Amino acid sequence: MREASRVAWLILTLSLLLGSWMVFDGTRKLVTGLYTGEDTVGIGPWAGFVSILGIDPADMGIIFVLLGTAWIVNGVIVVIGGPWRYERVIAASLLTLFYLVPGTLVSVATLVLTAKERHRSAVGTS
Repeated sequence: MREASRVAWLILTLSLLLGSWMVFDGTRKLVTGLYTGEDTVGIGPWAGFVSILGIDPADMGIIFVLLGTAWIVNGVIVVIGGPWRYERVIAASLLTLFYLVPGTLVSVATLVLTAKERHRSAVGTS
């Protein structure tokens, strides 16, 4: 088993942060009927984007749970060096770009870090 690079650990950290939040918030929506802060400040800017696509933001709770779980699993796979590790992170990042502000920032960061990590692995340097 290869030793994980600092970039891989950073990808894991970002994946855990965003994934845990998405699982928490999606679960909260499924259990209470409200996203975090929905009753006080409203739903985040992502809701307008998914509404334009014809998706009801209220129906996104289970999507948040599934996508958040994917983020967590993919972050771990990057560190342990599993198959298709970069492609998994890229897919999760692209799917989460719509989650305006937190998801967009983490997605862009992980896309940049994944490109750097893929290049490092291809070259075989540390």
